[in-house]
Amino acid sequence: MVINKLALFSASILMFGFLVGCSKDQTINSLSTGTESTNSLVTTHLQQETHVEMTDPSLDTKSWSSENKEVKLTPVKEGQYSYESVAVDVNGVNKAFDWSFSTIEDPRIYYTDVTGDGKEEAVIILNKGKGTGLNIDELHVLDADLSEIQVQSYQDIVAGQIETGVTRKNDQTLAIKVKSQGKEHQFDYQVAGINFKQDKLSFGGVVYYWMKNQQIVTTLGASVGISPQYVGDFQITYKFDRAENKLIADQIRFEPVHR
Repeated sequence: MVINKLALFSASILMFGFLVGCSKDQTINSLSTGTESTNSLVTTHLQQETHVEMTDPSLDTKSWSSENKEVKLTPVKEGQYSYESVAVDVNGVNKAFDWSFSTIEDPRIYYTDVTGDGKEEAVIILNKGKGTGLNIDELHVLDADLSEIQVQSYQDIVAGQIETGVTRKNDQTLAIKVKSQGKEHQFDYQVAGINFKQDKLSFGGVVYYWMKNQQIVTTLGASVGISPQYVGDFQITYKFDRAENKLIADQIRFEPVHR
């Protein structure tokens, strides 16, 4: 039953077109060959500060909290494959949100200072869909009064700060170019019979958020092909911009996967 739920939920995610730069008939089937970077990063940073507890064993209702229980998240409404609204408590201050996330993956919850103002914020990472070649996280950051702090989306970062190019050299080889923050990467990627109709890398199949030294980081998979093959990962570290009152991309690092 869990496998069936995962398959159906992953399929529904794909139908709503999460992939940026992909044709509308693209799907996620496999991280495929050459995904050591994506897999290792996601696996390495699975450590989290989330604790799970049963709020009412008779109703099988869960809640999740930060390490010292400063932040607590409780689902309010549960759909067939996802929670559709939640209640958040931060040090006794409560607020409801219409966030939705998969029932398969537990939220990751932190209470730490990510804005540099000396005060802790609630950092909540929800998984929207997960399956073979698919991991889509959603990030929420709340201040002391539970107002949501804006976070620059990966789509805006890709559109404004990342340039990519894909050229077919021959039947077996693609030439990949990546440029971001003044750094360039050029490498060949070996393929065989891939259905190829794109001139730049695609994003959206792997969006994984994690914490490092009180900083929010996202691992963003970059792919080619209708059945995506991941050619590398972008690691994006966020900083708080006081002028914009927003968490924005600070450092962008690309790790290619050669094959």
